[in-house]
Amino acid sequence: MKKIILFCLSALIINLSIPNFLQADFRYQVDFTSRYIWRGFDLNPNKQPALQPSFEYSCGDCGFTLNLWSSFSFNDKDSNEIDLSFTYDFKPVENFSLKAGFIFYGWYFVDNFSFKENTSQEVFVSAGLPKLFFQPRLTIFYDFGNGDGFYILLNSLYSHWLSKSWQLNLSASLGYNGGQWLAEGVDSGFSDFNIGLSLLFKTGRFELSPFAHYTVVLLDAIGTENHFFFGISVIYK
Repeated sequence: MKKIILFCLSALIINLSIPNFLQADFRYQVDFTSRYIWRGFDLNPNKQPALQPSFEYSCGDCGFTLNLWSSFSFNDKDSNEIDLSFTYDFKPVENFSLKAGFIFYGWYFVDNFSFKENTSQEVFVSAGLPKLFFQPRLTIFYDFGNGDGFYILLNSLYSHWLSKSWQLNLSASLGYNGGQWLAEGVDSGFSDFNIGLSLLFKTGRFELSPFAHYTVVLLDAIGTENHFFFGISVIYK
């Protein structure tokens, strides 16, 4: 818990210490989730919950976004994770959006931590059609560190405002694992199918969003059990 408090305080100090002329858009978010499921993998074993705070800075029209994201297990420090990502949004062309970025994954709380063994690096490119009804988007990730492989994600999102304060979001995605975080010699293939439901409530600068997700695992090398998880997001902009 001390590490979680320290993380949140550090993000707040960074915000307050930056001169006003550099500030553009800051976003704070804390998710409480009953499971930590990522690309079909169960990253917090034994069906344990996780607390996942994040801090994001976007420099407005320049296109760059910096995100600091973390996941804290309540029972297993080896599952604790802190990721740093940089994203660049290219200027949209009519109904087409394009972005690219870099993610640095880190598991800093394991015993005998080393950057070589307990971190990994990933690049990605993502293209979407945000004006279409289900906002389809295709993203290709390539891990050139310990993950050593690629992952392709096709996802869609439908959003509908029920009122001025309430928004319904429905999502679906399909993932293809090209050897990423898989044992050597394991065949690639479609790895996970996901559906999600969330309800967003906005009040002033705060947003509250309870959510529920179901993941169908399609690749035996990832696991044989499907996952249902739920939680709530608290967002401040």
